[in-house]
Amino acid sequence: MSQLPPELLALAPLALAAGIDLYLTLLFLGAAPTTPWWEHPLPGGLDYLDSPVILIVVGTLYLLEFCAERYPTAALVWNAFHAIIRPVAGALLALMLLSGQPLPLQLAGALVGGLLASLAHAVRSGGGIVRWLGSVSSPHPLLVSLLEDTVVLGLAVCALDVPRVGTMISVVLLLGALTVVPSYVRAFTFAVRLVAGRAFQTLTQRRWRGGDEMPGWVHRSLEGDVFGGGLRGSPAGAHRLPGAPRFTTGWVVVRGTSPLFVYRRRRGVGTVDLGPLVAERVVETDFFRRVDLRAEARGVVRIFFGVDGPSEASLRAEFLFA
Repeated sequence: MSQLPPELLALAPLALAAGIDLYLTLLFLGAAPTTPWWEHPLPGGLDYLDSPVILIVVGTLYLLEFCAERYPTAALVWNAFHAIIRPVAGALLALMLLSGQPLPLQLAGALVGGLLASLAHAVRSGGGIVRWLGSVSSPHPLLVSLLEDTVVLGLAVCALDVPRVGTMISVVLLLGALTVVPSYVRAFTFAVRLVAGRAFQTLTQRRWRGGDEMPGWVHRSLEGDVFGGGLRGSPAGAHRLPGAPRFTTGWVVVRGTSPLFVYRRRRGVGTVDLGPLVAERVVETDFFRRVDLRAEARGVVRIFFGVDGPSEASLRAEFLFA
């Protein structure tokens, strides 16, 4: 690692910082050289960020993001839009950082920077979605923002002052993030579908869908397991379901006996019988309908349905309530 240029060592922490909070990262990079506490020039072409116009624009966008994330729907739209902006910004930031380095190194750095920024954004926004869905104890949004800003500033300072330490911290953060990335990405995608379903909701009655409306992979997973009345089901998301990933999406299928949750996994299809789980309540919101179930091994399990899914009365009729 001692043979690597300092600019390359600063790449990972700056890309992760940009993925977590792009505008705070740019604001810090642009403002740092103007303060009496920072004597070193910024590496590469990052010194172009100290333009007053850039600082005003970035500061305004930082305030807009801070306000948007106080409201779940606005936060979802903002983060969905930035799912494209963050990787592009991470790549451009890497090109500026590696300005003057050989072209192959610049291109490789841009690719790595974009990927790391995208990964950080997916973890951050997916975690926010899980909190919005009420699947975990939700800390106050200001506390979450303060923690994120502290991490971003810490990464940026390390990247500029002690890049080797910043790289090691980035590796630790990446290893921790990889354990939750699939679930958080699924949660984010599912939330986008919930909002889209709410926006395009028709006047049709809330209902279970018939067997002919289910995907083929759901039918194939249940061959030979159809009881009286055939199949009915609804797309759904599940958090902390026993035997399933932390957050996963699939279908809740009513077979004539207890409901079954069917979901895709890396190798084939997984199924979880919801019959042994005792339902505690149904929660109604503007964007989803949630059934809270009690599982001895994992505590509360939550199943989420879109607003066009089965009604509260229908859910109470199918699940075993305490």
